[in-house]
Amino acid sequence: MRMKIAVDVMGGDFAPQELVLGAQKFLQNNADAELILVGKESAIREIMPELPSGCHIYDTEEFVEMGEPPMQALRKKKNASIAVAARLVQEKKADALLSAGSTGAQMVASLMELGRIPGVDRPAISVMLPSAKEHGVLLLDVGANVDCKPHHLLQFALMGSAYYQKVCKISQPAIGLLSIGEEASKGNDLTKSAYELLQNSSLNFVGNVEADHLYYGKANVVVCDGFVGNVLLKASESISELIQGAVFKAAQTLDIAPEKMKGLKNGVQKFSSDAPEYSAAPLLGINGVSVVCHGKSKAPVIANALRLAASYASTGVIDLIQKQVEKEGTGEKSQNS
Repeated sequence: MRMKIAVDVMGGDFAPQELVLGAQKFLQNNADAELILVGKESAIREIMPELPSGCHIYDTEEFVEMGEPPMQALRKKKNASIAVAARLVQEKKADALLSAGSTGAQMVASLMELGRIPGVDRPAISVMLPSAKEHGVLLLDVGANVDCKPHHLLQFALMGSAYYQKVCKISQPAIGLLSIGEEASKGNDLTKSAYELLQNSSLNFVGNVEADHLYYGKANVVVCDGFVGNVLLKASESISELIQGAVFKAAQTLDIAPEKMKGLKNGVQKFSSDAPEYSAAPLLGINGVSVVCHGKSKAPVIANALRLAASYASTGVIDLIQKQVEKEGTGEKSQNS
């Protein structure tokens, strides 16, 4: 059975051009998949007059613009491209959806059309960051929930652990809690209470992780509230760009052979915010596969993100999350009983 992915081609800084080209690139190496390009057919045809095998168009004129309030926009625009893409998953006409548009709009559309996994209080945005270990470190939440309670962080850990198990093939992922010190006594009321919940859970909890140790692989999955996670993510992206710029500027003053310069760029590119290895952010906790791309993603990153979406959809992550959450009894009522 072919994997089908609905792509909101109207979302993103370079939409629809890079989304369409990314879809085309993906299909060149994934003949067993199908893509449904959701957006203005006339705009899609300008970029790709002839559709490759496995590619279809769902024509809709509406889309959510960056800066529009997501809830208001989607109530008014029932056939906005992101809403249609989510609806296709809900109707089982697609196995996953992908967008590079407004993350808020994608979260709202996913909640409206797909809902939450039973037992999950708050879905989280997760992102894979580079680390000293092979697969990187999964950080969540990075923006969906700026005010959290301790049991929310426990649920984030359960969801992140399930994702890492299935997608990265690590049976017992190490779970860390982002804090200001390794000791259990360090942190604010949220992290200290969450520490206790995580320590008493069935997870492979390795304790607190400080920000300067995040990238060295102490933990496979690190949890935090969305306010802290978003600040950390954006600071990391900025530092990565700063370092890359400094490295390339210094390299230009040296007599480096072109092939070696290319190797240097490829090596440093891995740590860029738009690197293909870290190209997409799954919305964990949504009862369906919904994957976010960075707004400035170009075609190679979109193609890789589609591979990640296909992998996510084929590995049973959602079922495992539901089982983990039910087993742990992590809902707000459970924690207050």
